[in-house]
Amino acid sequence: MKPHSSLGGEAPQARAASGLRLGVLGIHLTGRHGVYPEERECGNRFEIDVELECRTTDAIETDELADTIDYQEITDLVREINGRQPFNLIESFAGAIAGELLSRFPTISVAVVRVSKLFPPGLNDADRTVSEVTRSRG
Repeated sequence: MKPHSSLGGEAPQARAASGLRLGVLGIHLTGRHGVYPEERECGNRFEIDVELECRTTDAIETDELADTIDYQEITDLVREINGRQPFNLIESFAGAIAGELLSRFPTISVAVVRVSKLFPPGLNDADRTVSEVTRSRG
């Protein structure tokens, strides 16, 4: 008779990882994005969420930073784009971040970027407005 595990069956076979998702959530910054002159002059507070699907799962096995995308590089890229130019719309701001992530990191297959404008002017009853852009490698 075979011994049984405490879970009532045999241990499952280890499987190779089929995907890797990474994310940096809640990047807070101030930017001069918006359509109103006071937004361009005084700036607004934004919160950025980045979620990525990667083609490689090497880091799962190697435990090496060189085999993944450094989270600091993601936040640096978001801050670089924020400071590079003002955007009228959070939609185009999110799109620029997603596009640049795909361009700069070849192991990313899908980039999802959410830009939230916190306490948007003129919307006194709203905590935030949100735009989410998904871009994938074609």
